[in-house]
Amino acid sequence: MPRGYVGGMMALVKYAAGSRRRLLCALLAALAVAPAARAAADPPPFSAAERVIIGAALGLGDHRFDLDDRALSRQVLDYARVEAGQRVRPSRIDSDWALAPPVRDLAAELAVARGTGRLDAWLAALAPPAPAYRALFAARGRYAMTVGVGGWPSVPGGPTLRLGDRDGGVTALRARLAAEGFGAGSGDLALFDTELEAALRAFQDLHGLEVDGVLGPATRAALNVTAAERLAQIDANLERWRWMPHAPPGDRLEVDTGAQEAVLYSGGAAVQRMRVIVGSPKHPTPMFSAQIEAVILNPPWNVPTSIARNELLPTEARRPGYLASMGIRWVDGRLQQRPGPRNSLGVIKFDVPNRFGVYLHDTPAKGLFAQPVRAFSHGCMRLQEPRALALNLLAPTGMSPEALDAGIAAGVTRRLGLAHRLPLYVVHWTARVEADGRVGFRPDIYGWDRKLAAALPKAATSPSQASVLPSRRAPV
Repeated sequence: MPRGYVGGMMALVKYAAGSRRRLLCALLAALAVAPAARAAADPPPFSAAERVIIGAALGLGDHRFDLDDRALSRQVLDYARVEAGQRVRPSRIDSDWALAPPVRDLAAELAVARGTGRLDAWLAALAPPAPAYRALFAARGRYAMTVGVGGWPSVPGGPTLRLGDRDGGVTALRARLAAEGFGAGSGDLALFDTELEAALRAFQDLHGLEVDGVLGPATRAALNVTAAERLAQIDANLERWRWMPHAPPGDRLEVDTGAQEAVLYSGGAAVQRMRVIVGSPKHPTPMFSAQIEAVILNPPWNVPTSIARNELLPTEARRPGYLASMGIRWVDGRLQQRPGPRNSLGVIKFDVPNRFGVYLHDTPAKGLFAQPVRAFSHGCMRLQEPRALALNLLAPTGMSPEALDAGIAAGVTRRLGLAHRLPLYVVHWTARVEADGRVGFRPDIYGWDRKLAAALPKAATSPSQASVLPSRRAPV
């Protein structure tokens, strides 16, 4: 008899000792739950057909027949915890990680799936169905194989190399690019030719670097990130995918702080894409979901206390008149910047109530959008094309471009409510598969990939986490 059941019986007897009637009721209740307790401790044996289904999903091969029922049940639940994103609670690792899947009773789900003959469907539905997840999942297998054979060659230190140079380092560069699928073959391996320059430009573009076709320090450093480190980065991104809803709203805005871009979706299709400036490493933009409620024209900026205390007031003390030159004054006991083209929020702000107090808005500092890595804010998200986004969101209300421009030109703060609130997801992707099948990586500006990798349990039987398993099946 299970130990917990015996302990429960003793507690019930002790509780009911003073009353015969209470004792009888307690014994009846204990007998009623005894079958459930035994079932939990000893699940029904797995049939041969169930073992075949589990072996295919977990990549166990013939090993599925070597495991007793309890061990196999543990393997299935470990796999389910991975694919359903149940291994960790994101906010317990970092308070800025407010995206999380709902908590699930996977043991109960497994019992129901077996009892209804839907084990195969249940296993297949655990992983995110998003094509981007499936593509990254498949790419992980290639990187795991590269790690398994010792990784890829490094590019030794040396001078900056560019088109026309001849150097021993060019041969190493060519081999390194080829190892990750950037074709750079040549009859003269030591010559930095146009084919090699094109391959290097493609690499730079997929790694968030300045695309100049020159092997400089930043590009050399990206090339020398090991295959094992890239594999860990992929695993961190796969885990974050598991925190996302399996069926996100067809109409939504996604802000990706890893790639520093925003994408507007309508009916599930991307209809607008733009660059974004996000929080700096000292002030990371959190991961969260919220709703856009309105468009605010000519917003004032209520300066956060921390920025006023740590930045603006010390500058004013050194340079009297600085605040006035920025249009900043005291209003109701706090600093406020008046509306206008020089306002830090620009001329358009999107009303997104959230517990982090971060904004989605325009900016007067347009030049920063040209930077390959755009992490300069105090956590807010500055949009490259706020006017176009505002027109898209306000179209159902009948807003015309002329009316929007007239409202901005008036210089008066005005709140324009949306016909329907738009879901906003602020996500963080640093690895994604591009159309040509190659994986693009972005710098881990917040150190979140390393932090998540360190927090994930190491013992995992998911095919997307345990590359040592003999065979794997992609999620369907």
